[in-house]
Amino acid sequence: MDLRLLREQPLPALDLDPEQLKEVLVNLVLNACDAMDGQATDRRLTVRTRQSDQGRVEVSVSDHGPGIPEADLDRLFDPFVTTKAQGLGLGLTICRSIVQAHGGRLWATHHAPRGATLHCELPAGRVG
Repeated sequence: MDLRLLREQPLPALDLDPEQLKEVLVNLVLNACDAMDGQATDRRLTVRTRQSDQGRVEVSVSDHGPGIPEADLDRLFDPFVTTKAQGLGLGLTICRSIVQAHGGRLWATHHAPRGATLHCELPAGRVG
């Protein structure tokens, strides 16, 4: 697998629970890896951090798997919706709840010719 880490620096500090953020990031990376499972070639995973125009911190995880149909992009975050044979369909629901509890948002995009990106955007500094 080809892993790319693209970090924009400097990024503003985040004031949030690091264990919960770790849970979100691990889930996003594992989902990206699962999406490419079984592909013999062209297994690319990109994790990117950047500061948005609004001063928020965005972390995106992109895979080069089969992608997500446009109609299913928002449904991915509904409870018990999964594309995995062994999945429960709760991982992204929990991730979105964690991100929203910290004042952020989590969404998915499809990119051509193949693959998907999950974006996590969080406010800089103290939440609340």
